[in-house]
Amino acid sequence: MLFSKPEYKEIMMPFKFDDSSDDFACGGISIEAFGDVFGEKKYCYASYTLKDKKMYDNGEYEQLRKLLADADGKNVKVVFKLIKGKTKDFKMDLDSLAKSCGDDRLRTLELVGCGMNHKSCLE
Repeated sequence: MLFSKPEYKEIMMPFKFDDSSDDFACGGISIEAFGDVFGEKKYCYASYTLKDKKMYDNGEYEQLRKLLADADGKNVKVVFKLIKGKTKDFKMDLDSLAKSCGDDRLRTLELVGCGMNHKSCLE
């Protein structure tokens, strides 16, 4: 068979908020989920912006950044795409992030980029 059907698996992972000034300057919100992914230590980094641009002006952007900065010990569901048993892609589940942090506004984030590494982007 030339093409394999992808398989999807979910893992609950702890995450860290990227509190960088670069992110703040461009209106971004970035988090990095980390942990054991099918026998390998992985770091899954994702950057978002707010879909509702009014949230930048009314203070909600800063509120969400503070909420995530204070989210130590919380988890996010990460959905991995596997092809032929190898991890090819991932997506952070924003519903689980919103539930974990207790704020539905996190469901409205818009993905602008992501990557998966063997070492942290935050170190």
